[in-house]
Amino acid sequence: MKSAIKTSTCRLTLTLICFFIKTGVCIAQGKVADYYALAGKANLASLWHAPKIYFVGAPNPWDDFPEPLGFIGSNYQRFYIHYTSVIKDPSNSYLYRVKGKTRVKNNICSFTGTITVKEAKRYLEPNEEYPKYKYGYLVCQVDLKEDPKQPGSGAIKGKLTTNWYINERGQFAYDTLIPADGFSNNECVARWTSYKGGVSKVCNWGDFKIPEAGDLDFSISEFMANEKYVKNGWQNYMLSLDAGSGKAAAIKARAEEKRQWWK
Repeated sequence: MKSAIKTSTCRLTLTLICFFIKTGVCIAQGKVADYYALAGKANLASLWHAPKIYFVGAPNPWDDFPEPLGFIGSNYQRFYIHYTSVIKDPSNSYLYRVKGKTRVKNNICSFTGTITVKEAKRYLEPNEEYPKYKYGYLVCQVDLKEDPKQPGSGAIKGKLTTNWYINERGQFAYDTLIPADGFSNNECVARWTSYKGGVSKVCNWGDFKIPEAGDLDFSISEFMANEKYVKNGWQNYMLSLDAGSGKAAAIKARAEEKRQWWK
């Protein structure tokens, strides 16, 4: 997880109340407008795969695109996913062709698939801190197929929710208008189904937070794994959170978190 979220004193800090006004209350009150046609005209690929994201209002605004945090199964085993390519389909303006890799423990699988935009909504109530920006969310269908020739492979189907805002250039951009405690984006609720035997498991992931994580995540700020699940692949992540202390083991753990395991 990047320092842009962890070091709140260096970023724009707002309360969780403001965050929920933005992400929850507006939806509950139905104060949204349809943005589907405009979303179809845009290239949204950078919402899911890009070198950097821009944190609005931050003193050092550019940061690396986040690597998702995820779990698979009822024991919350850590699940990794990385898109290596996201390309808009030339014949379907709402469909994006994706490639990438998944990882569970040391088992890595290549995948291909699609992200299909099903809904695009704009919030009508202005952002309290940045009223000049239009912002909203997408609801997408995710269909990924891991390479059946690789061990432990299967198919993933789910629903992806992506928050966006319109930047100064009139482009859809990764929404960072309120990077406060509990900040998240690109939340996917999915199921993985094995090619062999048809075993199906919950498989959820997201940027900075994981949706429907039950008691895995016990923190309201940055993601922190519950002690009883740490043994299921979260040891290195938890150790990396202490990298700011200067301890050698924590610094090594942070380096492992940043390692490009998909290459």
